[in-house]
Amino acid sequence: MSDSKINISGSYLIKALLIIGGVLTLCYLGASLLMPLLVAAIIAILLDKPTQKFNQWGFPNWLSITVSIILMVIVFFLLSWLISSQINNIAGDWPTIKEKAGEKLNNLSEWANQRLNWDYQNYIENNKRFLQKAESLASVFLSSIMNLLSQSLIIFVYVVLLLMQKKMFIDFFKKLSSNPSAMASLLSSASKIISSYLLGKGKIMIFLFGIYYLGFSLGSVPYALFLAVFAALFSIIPYVGNLIGGGIAVILSYIYSGTTPALIVIGVISVAQLVENYILTPWIIGDETNLNPFITVFGVILFSVLWGMVGAIIALPIIGVLKVIFEHTKGMEAYAYLIKKNDS
Repeated sequence: MSDSKINISGSYLIKALLIIGGVLTLCYLGASLLMPLLVAAIIAILLDKPTQKFNQWGFPNWLSITVSIILMVIVFFLLSWLISSQINNIAGDWPTIKEKAGEKLNNLSEWANQRLNWDYQNYIENNKRFLQKAESLASVFLSSIMNLLSQSLIIFVYVVLLLMQKKMFIDFFKKLSSNPSAMASLLSSASKIISSYLLGKGKIMIFLFGIYYLGFSLGSVPYALFLAVFAALFSIIPYVGNLIGGGIAVILSYIYSGTTPALIVIGVISVAQLVENYILTPWIIGDETNLNPFITVFGVILFSVLWGMVGAIIALPIIGVLKVIFEHTKGMEAYAYLIKKNDS
């Protein structure tokens, strides 16, 4: 009689659980140390391509790195200025927005009481508490962004050092492996998946911003520029980002101007999502990441819990690198199969 039980080593299972738990604990407790380093590594990989291009043009390495970093700083400050100016505009109107939000919630609660026979006791006070919770969530989001900005100096230093000592780090990883050529292939694939995905996402975000801003402006949606920037930036977070960015844009337009602008926002975002999913993403990114949707969503949630908004943004590149590592490591093929997208 054949043995129908699965043979799994208990010690192996315990080791795997301890390693996973230890890594997650280290990521959570060491967020202030690890997060800036990982962000800097991702930025350095993105800047490596223009740095190599400048080297091909005859620039010395130090000048290529300097020009690449200057371009990055210019883009960063332009984007920061645009976002901060729009936030200041909304902050000036925040009391009005908050008052209108309270009125809309009270009207909806009264309608539910009358038409749906939902018994909301003291719904005005409940709505006030709901708005206070919404304000606290917004403050948490802003604090996450400010936390990253406060660490921008150390990230900048890391980026410069990583670019200057790129060859040393590559040689270091090669020396760790008994098969240097396989390690070189792993590093090349990991770098390619990060740069291809994030550069492709950047191009898609620019396209989406153009579609959003044009549609919102033609529809006379309030804060058209801010909502277009906000929704486009959130699209960098896979699956969840479009829901968050688009949902907040719909809510804000409904609160401030009513049903018609909100419907316009829904229509514009729906069209933009169709264009992104069926035209932009296959054309610009293609199957470069090729990750399991479930693992992608779970990874985004996991890293957002560990590292906030920044974690949600860098989750997919990290998962992509893990897939590459598993594919190039003996005995880890099953984990690579779990992470990658399968047609069956």
